[in-house]
Amino acid sequence: MEKSKRKVYLWLPYLNKIKILPKTVTFEYKGGEEEIQWTKIHSLMLYGESCNLPQEFFEKCAFYKIPVIIHRRHMPRAVIVCPTLPPDQENLLTKQILFRENEKKQAYIAKKLLQAKFKSSCWLLPIERDLLFRIVNIEKMMCIESWHAKRYWNEYFSQLKISGSRRKDNNKVKKILDAVSKFVSGIILRWILYHNLSPYHGFLHKPTDYPALVYDLMEPYRGYFDKVVFDTLKEVGKKKLDEEKVMGIAIENLKNLLDTKVYVEATRQVVTFQELLHGVVLALRAYLLGNTKRFIVPLPSKPNGGRPIKAGYQLYGHKAGITNFWPETEKIAENFEKVWFIG
Repeated sequence: MEKSKRKVYLWLPYLNKIKILPKTVTFEYKGGEEEIQWTKIHSLMLYGESCNLPQEFFEKCAFYKIPVIIHRRHMPRAVIVCPTLPPDQENLLTKQILFRENEKKQAYIAKKLLQAKFKSSCWLLPIERDLLFRIVNIEKMMCIESWHAKRYWNEYFSQLKISGSRRKDNNKVKKILDAVSKFVSGIILRWILYHNLSPYHGFLHKPTDYPALVYDLMEPYRGYFDKVVFDTLKEVGKKKLDEEKVMGIAIENLKNLLDTKVYVEATRQVVTFQELLHGVVLALRAYLLGNTKRFIVPLPSKPNGGRPIKAGYQLYGHKAGITNFWPETEKIAENFEKVWFIG
């Protein structure tokens, strides 16, 4: 695994042994071994049947604020282990719940998330108009989202020439999509916890027995993650690979996406894609705290000129004003668009 200054997102299929030391941990899993410092782990996803996990392991994860996602192919929901929320100095939890109970504000946040989701899906299902234009009722929004999803997944499976659907369990595509989704959920969960928000109080996904906010904030980028799986299946083509191998390739391709540079017009920065997953949490936090009047979801985009947007937050990346920033930005935006076919 590449060494990096960034914290690492770990995917450990069929974990069979774990060795815990005060400052490091060693994982032995199907396909390899990983020794890493606790401080360098961002989030963990354990896939498939694993060895017994000692109490000390969970205590270490809680101490270092590492969320653990345990996912098996036949489980309808993943097991999620995360540390408790710390004392909320800025009273964010209260604001989050109040905004969630306010129909107008809830609908506004839901609308922004869904608009971004539709945009990320344009690589497969181009939409030339705003499907939610002048719609302020969240139930109507969800009806439109359901209509869009049906068309989107029909086209998805049709182009892959695979029978099945996103909701039925009897196809390999769903299993890979679920694993990718769970992997990303661990990353977003870490940032939600880091910024003292409640993962269980969402704006789109209402049930509170699973981390609804995690899946809310994943929506703007689902199209990109779906395309990773789509391209992976196209890549392996007619090769008869073991399902776990295809899944491993998909996870590696996802990591490549997360390391891809993009330009974000909302903050006029060049960042890696993974910073968008942190950025959407920052965007919600800024809106809840009143640092901005709008909820501005960070998305890959092109330089647009004009006045800077008052987003209320900054991402970790290069800012405008650096020598040769704009030529570099245009090239980065152009390269990303060529791959993703998203305007």
